[in-house]
Amino acid sequence: MRRKTGALMGRLIYLIGASGVGKDSLLQAARRAHPEWLVAHRYLTRESGVDEDCVALSNAEFAVRRETGLLCLDWHAHNLNYGVGVEVESWLARDTIVLLNGSRRALPKACDRFGEALLPVVITAPTEVLRRRLMERGRESPCEVEHRLGRHREMERELAESFPGLARVDNGGRLSDSLAELTAVIEGRSSSKL
Repeated sequence: MRRKTGALMGRLIYLIGASGVGKDSLLQAARRAHPEWLVAHRYLTRESGVDEDCVALSNAEFAVRRETGLLCLDWHAHNLNYGVGVEVESWLARDTIVLLNGSRRALPKACDRFGEALLPVVITAPTEVLRRRLMERGRESPCEVEHRLGRHREMERELAESFPGLARVDNGGRLSDSLAELTAVIEGRSSSKL
C-alpha cells in the first residue's frame, strides 16, 4: 500500500484465529519480550477484557470514528463493531513491526489496504484446548462453545483454500514456545504453513 507521503516500510503482523486460541496472551508476551514491536489496539463496541489491547466505544462513537476516516480498517462480527485506527499506518511508515489481533473476515480488506506490508499469521490450538479455554472464560454456554468450535474448523478450511501458504503458530502449549514460533515467522526463519 502506498500513502501520499511514500511507501509503508514496516510490517503489520496480522494475527487471526478462533476465539480461545490465545491471541491476546501471545500479544502480551510479545510486548514484554520485544518492546521494539508495537502492539496495536482495536476499537470495539463492548467492554474489553483485562488482557485485550482494546478501547471500548459506544456504537455512536464508533460510527463517528469510521465516518471521519479515523479507522484504516473495520469489520462487524458477533454483533459488534471492530476497528483499527489510522495510527497504525503512521507506525508502519516509520519502519516498525506492528502486531494486531485481526479478523479473518477483514483479511481481504487488510490485504488491499496494507499490501506487501501485511503478514497474516494464523494462531491455532487443538480443539480440546480451545474448548477448555472457552469454557473457563465463561462468556458462552456449552452449546455456544461447540458452535464456535465448528466455526473455527470452518475458518481453518476457508483460510487454507483462500489464502494458501499462510504462516501458522500453534498456541496450544507453552506460551514461550508459541512466542518463539511467532518470532521465527516475523524474522523469516519459519517454514510453518497451513
